[in-house]
Amino acid sequence: MGFKSKIVGAIILFAGVLASCHKEPYSVVFSTNEGFLQDANGSEFLIRGVNVPFAWHPVKSYQALDEIARQKANCVRIVWESSLPASGLDSILQKSIDLNMIPIVELHDATGDSTATKLYQMATYFVSDEMKSVIQKYESYLLINIANEWGDNNLKAEYWRDAYKECISLLRNSGYRSTIVIDAPGWGQNIDPVLLYGQALIDYDPLHNLLFSIHMYGSWNDEEKIRHALQDAVNQSLPIVVGEFGYHYNEGNNNLNCKVNHEQILEVCAELNIGFLAWSWSGNNEVNQWLDLVTNDDWKTLTDWGKAIFNSPLGIKETARKASVFND
Repeated sequence: MGFKSKIVGAIILFAGVLASCHKEPYSVVFSTNEGFLQDANGSEFLIRGVNVPFAWHPVKSYQALDEIARQKANCVRIVWESSLPASGLDSILQKSIDLNMIPIVELHDATGDSTATKLYQMATYFVSDEMKSVIQKYESYLLINIANEWGDNNLKAEYWRDAYKECISLLRNSGYRSTIVIDAPGWGQNIDPVLLYGQALIDYDPLHNLLFSIHMYGSWNDEEKIRHALQDAVNQSLPIVVGEFGYHYNEGNNNLNCKVNHEQILEVCAELNIGFLAWSWSGNNEVNQWLDLVTNDDWKTLTDWGKAIFNSPLGIKETARKASVFND
């Protein structure tokens, strides 16, 4: 081999070493398997996080991520609306990931609506060119929550199933591979359609990659219901997360008729390896202010509700573990 050939060979070898050391973006995404959520490394990921009202309080929410991470949350569910430009999500997604927290993007403007047209509009927003460019940039780290609490208390289970089939097809045909989060109907609180048709939706999804979100307020005041219903979902190997929940505030004399035992929720989630996301960090309107985890004055000081979620033995600080994709 001549001198020139040796130089060329050395350059090629050196380039190969650099390539082997360089971390390429993950080629896979979050997925579900045997009823559990896995990160892009294939390691089980147990959600322990909070909801963040980014659509309504963008500056405060963005700044609050540092404190949320300091409180050891490993996941943030980000409130967004389809009337807003998708590019506005880029900064908070990047910061969440930089702070080792998995973001879940949810569209809030179909809340309580029961028309398939409105739900499909949410899915259409996700597949717009602008939204795809943002979401796919971070696809290895995030989950897609098509619509918050779509479906009122009168929505038929079959209608819920069929409407979400259309949305699943739209997202998958557009190239999305990551886990799709689907809220239960009944303002997020009716688990029965999930138990009845959850597996049918998983089978319908060509990637079999769905996570069902249950919200727990006044419809979950019965402690036995919490245990039995979540156990039923686990027995069926249905991937679920408690995507929102409250507590027994003011003896149940609140706008949501909520007497739910949050300690029971934490206990059952710990026993069954189910994730949870408390509602919500701060910035709720006056009638919902009892659900602020930190005071609205500084978006930092824990309320009694926040102390229960973060500092209790089964709370976030003691049980949250960051996703393995952040260990590399």
